[in-house]
Amino acid sequence: MFFKKQKPTGDVAILVNDKEIRELDVYDETEESIKAGGLILPKADAEVRYFPEGGKAYIYGYTPDYLAESENIAKLEKSVVLKNIFDYGVTNNNLQFYIMLGALILTIFLLRG
Repeated sequence: MFFKKQKPTGDVAILVNDKEIRELDVYDETEESIKAGGLILPKADAEVRYFPEGGKAYIYGYTPDYLAESENIAKLEKSVVLKNIFDYGVTNNNLQFYIMLGALILTIFLLRG
């Protein structure tokens, strides 16, 4: 449940520096970012190329500072505390609904009797 194995999407992220080139499999994709190799990379910074067989290559020019910031973003997103802070009322309040419904029914029976 918490540690489910993610499968690559078939897309790749290519990180280009003046000393090296890294190729990372993409594991998740949103409208604004991709997750690859423990990094969260913004799509706005990428140059996108399409493979003839299908799939995309996100090409990034990077510096060590850029990678460090991407790793920090990934760590922050994984933090349970921050997920709960930014959980804008998505949690289900069924218990409160049922308590109010029970109080309403009890009040109706007491007023009728």
